[in-house]
Amino acid sequence: MPLSLDLKQNFATPITVEYSVDSNMFESMENSLVKGGKLTVGVTAHQAPEGIRLAFSITGKAVVECDRCLEDMEVDINTCEEVSVQNADHYEDAADVVYVDESLTQLDLWPMVYDFIVLAIPISHHHPEGQCNKDMSDKLNQYMVQQPDEENNE
Repeated sequence: MPLSLDLKQNFATPITVEYSVDSNMFESMENSLVKGGKLTVGVTAHQAPEGIRLAFSITGKAVVECDRCLEDMEVDINTCEEVSVQNADHYEDAADVVYVDESLTQLDLWPMVYDFIVLAIPISHHHPEGQCNKDMSDKLNQYMVQQPDEENNE
């Protein structure tokens, strides 16, 4: 597991770990929105009344497909998220709680980190005006409905 946390540590004193995420990791995800990137993930773990509290800080650049021209482009990622890890013999859906079996010794953080990265990507992602692939932009403009000028509407 490239991004994992040893759950048998003593978390009474906060523990901070830093991980690097590169393009190879995104290749492991089927049908990934993210095609690559280089990001730094900081994870601080500490004991809390509800279990182990994990605070994630993720910064860097992710490579995604431009919505307009379909060329690769980078988007800045800068997000902070928190989740609790709790031992349980049952599993429920919860937005900020991860339930794990008491016998688990290593927690794979990659699925959570991947979700946090994807959620930090803007819904609409495209190159700045004029920077899209010219051939694709020309093709797209052939099919766009042009709005009449206000001067011509009078």
